[in-house]
Amino acid sequence: MISRAIDRLGLLLIVLQFFLMSCSADEQQARDTEFARPDLVNCAIGNVTFQIDGPKLWTLSGIEYKTHSIATRDSAYGAVLNIEGVGLLGTAHFLDVPGQPGKVEKENISQLQFFVDGSRLTPDLPQATLSGKSFRLTRSSVIRAVHLESEVSVENDVLIETVRMRTQEDVRLKLSYPLMYAWSPGMTDYLFGDDTGVLKRGSFLPEGAKPGEGLERTARWMAVYDSANRCGAVCLLRQYPESEDVWFQYTDAPGVYRKLRLMSFSEKTMPAGFAGTYQSAIGFFEAEPNAWKDAAIDRLEGLRDLADTGP
Repeated sequence: MISRAIDRLGLLLIVLQFFLMSCSADEQQARDTEFARPDLVNCAIGNVTFQIDGPKLWTLSGIEYKTHSIATRDSAYGAVLNIEGVGLLGTAHFLDVPGQPGKVEKENISQLQFFVDGSRLTPDLPQATLSGKSFRLTRSSVIRAVHLESEVSVENDVLIETVRMRTQEDVRLKLSYPLMYAWSPGMTDYLFGDDTGVLKRGSFLPEGAKPGEGLERTARWMAVYDSANRCGAVCLLRQYPESEDVWFQYTDAPGVYRKLRLMSFSEKTMPAGFAGTYQSAIGFFEAEPNAWKDAAIDRLEGLRDLADTGP
């Protein structure tokens, strides 16, 4: 009788072990499926086309409006932190792990979801090309002690990008770049402005010139224009933490890009308990060279009228 009881107990233990192993395998498969996505997703939403790039940790990679290049694929977008004593981490910015050849530290992506026309796509995302009237990507990640909730949405030919950063411990930063846009090298002219109007206007450097840089501390929007293709874009900073300065920094590299970066936490500590949101909206326009500035201002006003959105 005791022997039969022991046999039954052994059988139950075997069944329980098999059940636990099956659950573990299912959970692992679910995790693997969650990130079994193409390396590159091409998106066509209205008149706007763009890519979501896997090697760049599922962020924007190039923007076109009516087939005209607005922002190049050959650069990084998204958010990057320059942590004091560590270096640059974030979109397409990896660091070698000391003493472990071939291993890199990078932003840890914990959640990624795609929506087209309001419907969530299946986890394996079999489509390499997405098209529709609206698009939304949500993304959760961690860079050291900083947690990020990011969103990219496109609808009615407007691209809105949002990132919310939070931390429960002090993080000493040399700089943070919450959002970045690598405007096409075909862009020829620019405007910077704030709520009162245009602060600065000019032309980008010509092909063959040495790269230059600039910093606009009070600007809250930038417009760029491609005179050859008669098209342009306006980027409006819609939201940022009231406790922090946000500057527009740009690199003018002829033949490469005209890159805009939002800068925040310059030589400062992101304090424990910080939770701040940065949001930009990009609108597009077509105009003749003698009318592009007016067209850009009109597009800017449309962006200001948009409803609040984001995480």
